[in-house]
Amino acid sequence: MPIVRYVAILLGWLMNGIFEVLDRIGIPNIGIAIIFFTIIIYMLMLPIQISQQKSSKLMSVIQPEMQKIQKKYEGKRDQASQMKMQEELSTLYSRYGYSPTGTCLPLLVQMPLLFGLYQVILYIPGYVTKVGAIFTDVASKIVSVSGYDEIIRTFVSDNRVRVALGNEITTEKVIDFLYALKPSQWLKLQDISQFSGFSSEIADTAARSERINSFLTINISDSPWDAVMSSINSIRSGSASG
Repeated sequence: MPIVRYVAILLGWLMNGIFEVLDRIGIPNIGIAIIFFTIIIYMLMLPIQISQQKSSKLMSVIQPEMQKIQKKYEGKRDQASQMKMQEELSTLYSRYGYSPTGTCLPLLVQMPLLFGLYQVILYIPGYVTKVGAIFTDVASKIVSVSGYDEIIRTFVSDNRVRVALGNEITTEKVIDFLYALKPSQWLKLQDISQFSGFSSEIADTAARSERINSFLTINISDSPWDAVMSSINSIRSGSASG
C-alpha cells in the first residue's frame, strides 16, 4: 500500500530525529525513543479521535429523528419517495451540522498512521540511521560468507527468530535479522563455524544492541515471556548473592 509506505517514511524521519536527540544528550535508547514517538503520534491523532467522538455523540442525538423519517417512508420504494426521504435526511443533517462520513473519515486517516507506526517500530534499523549503523559491519561480513543465505534461513527456522526474510536476503534483510535477535540468539550466532572469523565483532555488536534495547532492566528485543523470565532470574540472582 503506497500511502502506508509514505506515512512510514515520514514517521521514520520523526523516529530518527527523536533518537538523534536522545543520542546527543547521552541516552541513546530505543525504549525511550519509542515512548516519545508513541506520545507524539497520539497527540497527532487526538484531534481526529475528538472529532470522531463528537460525530458519534451527535449521531446518538439525531438518531430518533432519523428513525422517524425512515419510518415515514417505510415500504415506499419508488424513486420519488426515496429522493424525498434523502432530502429530509439531508435537511436534518444540515440542521445539526452532522456529516454522515464524520465517523468514517477519521478511521481512514488513522489506519495509515497505525500501519506506518507498526512498520517503523518493527524495522527500526531501516529508519533510524544510528541504529542501522550498529549492525552494518557484521551484516556486511555475513553476506560475504559463501552460502550465508541458507545459513541465515536455517538459523531463523531453528531458533524461531521473529523476522521476515523474503525471497532474497539482502544486507538490509540481514540487518533486520540481527536487530531481531534476542541475547541468547546472539550467543548461538557467534557459535556458527562459518562466522568464526568475525565472532568478536558479533559479540561487540550484540553488546551494543543490548545497550540500546535495554529499558528498565528489560531487553525489549525479548518476547514478553522472555522478559518476565529474565526479570525472575535477575531477582533470583540478587537473592542468592544476598
